[in-house]
Amino acid sequence: MKKLFVTLSAIAILASCEEKKPVVFQNDTEPHEWVGQMTVKEKPNAHSGKSVSVIDSLNPYSLGFHKIIQDISPDKIKKITYSYWILIRSANVKVASVMSIDLEGKNINWQGIPQEGKLKEINKWVKVNDTFEIPANIESKDVLSLFVWNTSKEEILVDDFEITVEK
Repeated sequence: MKKLFVTLSAIAILASCEEKKPVVFQNDTEPHEWVGQMTVKEKPNAHSGKSVSVIDSLNPYSLGFHKIIQDISPDKIKKITYSYWILIRSANVKVASVMSIDLEGKNINWQGIPQEGKLKEINKWVKVNDTFEIPANIESKDVLSLFVWNTSKEEILVDDFEITVEK
């Protein structure tokens, strides 16, 4: 019995010392639970699968990730890496990766990373990778949202979203 207790204690200590692995969420715009489903349309030139999130002057926000922080991770979140594939048809597009954090419907943190000047290839899928630092004052009951925002009139296609949460 004593041996069992020592063995279980050692396992518990080792498990608590284990490096925390990042939490990853993915969405290839095929039917999922994310918000903004009205932007998802079938397109023959999707990056993968049959559909993409189409953002334009009528629907400026892409398919979006929207979760209460405690449902993402029980641990404090330090950083989020947000990546997706984007196809633009003009060099004049104005688009940004956005992270928004709300509490009871009121925004408490908003960060946008403009992509102008970074997207140089027209009519070709390009991968975007952005990193957002999470402010220390963010709490587990706050709601985290991530999406792509099109502020131009141009049609933009977005596909294969990936979110990596680092604790």
